[in-house]
Amino acid sequence: MEIMGKVKKNSRQKTSPAMYLMLLPYLILLIMFGVVPVIMAIREVPAISRVNPDGGWDAFKIVSQDFRFVPALEHVFQFMAVFVPLTLVFVIGMALMLDIKHSKWKKYLRMAYIVPASISGGVSVLVWYVIFQPTLSPIKTPLKWLGIIQSDQVWQTKNLFFLLAIMAFFAVAGNWILIQYGSLQSISYEILEAARMDGCSALQLALRIKLPLIKKYIIYMAVLIFAGGLQLFVEPQLLNTGVYTGIAESWSPDQLAFELAFTNGDFGGAAALSLLLLIPALIGALIVIFKTDMFEEAEVEGKKKAQV
Repeated sequence: MEIMGKVKKNSRQKTSPAMYLMLLPYLILLIMFGVVPVIMAIREVPAISRVNPDGGWDAFKIVSQDFRFVPALEHVFQFMAVFVPLTLVFVIGMALMLDIKHSKWKKYLRMAYIVPASISGGVSVLVWYVIFQPTLSPIKTPLKWLGIIQSDQVWQTKNLFFLLAIMAFFAVAGNWILIQYGSLQSISYEILEAARMDGCSALQLALRIKLPLIKKYIIYMAVLIFAGGLQLFVEPQLLNTGVYTGIAESWSPDQLAFELAFTNGDFGGAAALSLLLLIPALIGALIVIFKTDMFEEAEVEGKKKAQV
């Protein structure tokens, strides 16, 4: 036992420099584009501006009382009420279907899922504008059945939460299907075979065995999708400035922060709003770390080392 302990200790000493070397690029990027901007935002909040001439931390109160603040939150939560459940249900359903039976066509299906994700947010605005433009659309006949003969019938402010949810869904669903399919591959074959021998159907196997075993990955996906939804900016901004002027003015909190900083000159208010939007992301990160057992393998390994 003592010899084994010395061998493991020497092994850890040899691998530690390599481990820190691999971690170094991430730490540098985290500090440059994560920690430093947050510190700069905190220092900017109490700065004097036209909106906050006395300076101080009243910037949080001022921005929360802005007449555009509550509508922007309502818009983004309406968007996420469609986007998050739609993405979760579709992604998990398609990943489970891919995992049911192995086939030579699966690699082509996986490629088909990931291709739409290569379209950026800006390009997706143009793609979906054409799709809902009755004179150009490849689905002009179904649109006509629905009574849509002009694009103005679709591109209205009241419809934006649904339209933007569709854009965001097709931009991220493919990647997440592949990720969740990968998480299903980590389930032990012996567990699945034992369940089949006990008489589990494919549906029971999915609901009672597979889903509970990948629960932490599903929670992880939900948290990231929710946090990403709060940062909606590119699509409504392009719609507002390049497609229909005024259709999505200050529509999302990120747009409002942009408006505060570069139109109103209120950098303190923009920084305060950015910090407010950071809070849900931090809460989501804490949920992933402490409530999903995402790092349970590290904990098990740590207990084994302690026992030795």
